[in-house]
Amino acid sequence: MFAVLPIIAQGQNKHKGSFNYDEFRKKMELFITEEAGLTPEDAQKFFPIFREMKEKQMKLGHKIKKLKKDPLDDDDDDDDDDDDKDEDEWAEAVIEIEELKVKQAQIGETYIKRLCKIISGEKVFKALKAEDTFHRQILKNFRKEDR
Repeated sequence: MFAVLPIIAQGQNKHKGSFNYDEFRKKMELFITEEAGLTPEDAQKFFPIFREMKEKQMKLGHKIKKLKKDPLDDDDDDDDDDDDKDEDEWAEAVIEIEELKVKQAQIGETYIKRLCKIISGEKVFKALKAEDTFHRQILKNFRKEDR
């Protein structure tokens, strides 16, 4: 979900001013509420846990992005040549990225189990499906604006 935020933010900055995360989140939550058929009580229980899950996953996503950008960042600006990097360091970076992805999935599993205990599994399923649909629509609209 939050992986598209930087892309959307760039597009928003280019077209309509700065990106407003709170507005984005409110629109997404309204869309999810409607699409999943959440009652106000369901939404009140669902979204705090959902937000907490997404924030934790997003933090790991930022670490993954940083590692992918500069996996062997040793804060040594003197030498930009990666040829002298040890093969083991590259392997460690790849493994660390994959371990972070696993942690993201584990967080998702843990929180989804919690959510299924507080509202029906069907509504959780529909909420997650609605989230995906919302993001696809945002990206589709973003691409149209970019043309």
